[in-house]
Amino acid sequence: MERRWVLLALLGLGLCWVAAAERHTVFWNSSNPRFLWNDYTVEVRLNDYLDIICPHYEEGTVDPHAMERYTLYLVEPEEYRACKPRSKEQIRWECNKPSALHGPEKFSEKFQRFTPFTLGKEFKEGHSYYYISKPIHQHGEACLKLKVTVTGKGTQAPPVPASTQKGRIQADDAAAHVLRSVGQNSGMRGSSPFTFISLLLPLLVPQGL
Repeated sequence: MERRWVLLALLGLGLCWVAAAERHTVFWNSSNPRFLWNDYTVEVRLNDYLDIICPHYEEGTVDPHAMERYTLYLVEPEEYRACKPRSKEQIRWECNKPSALHGPEKFSEKFQRFTPFTLGKEFKEGHSYYYISKPIHQHGEACLKLKVTVTGKGTQAPPVPASTQKGRIQADDAAAHVLRSVGQNSGMRGSSPFTFISLLLPLLVPQGL
């Protein structure tokens, strides 16, 4: 009986974990009007996720040479202002499959204090982090950049307004259903809280049922 109460407590913690974390979606393409502003900023809290949705085109709708492809970098403030990375070591992801059959590529950053992954990054409350991109194959020279601020517990992060620009590719739409890319950096994947909960549930069911 005592063991069951412990498992119930762990299940409650798992549910709190699910409820606490939020996902912030950014469609990384030149059709997103928010990139027209120089201060495109997303506010997150620790354990939130940033989901980067790469450009994607339906087959036959756009000339392959005109499809947008980007290399994304995590950089320092001065490099963000100049929109110029210092080195290849700052590369975070590459959006280079704009016509993938499985749907748009999706990359996720979890804003956590500690990470067990080699390719992971650790984040702190009250700090800002900077992402920029450079076009692959020189399809354009537009500078797309994003500032992400990790807010404290007492700061309310405003919701990102959902707006979708009609046309060849999407802009921001936080409710969009997006297929997970098979090309996602596996080093950035954490264990899902639902996996944790599913492991606990069988232990709560009385044996013999």
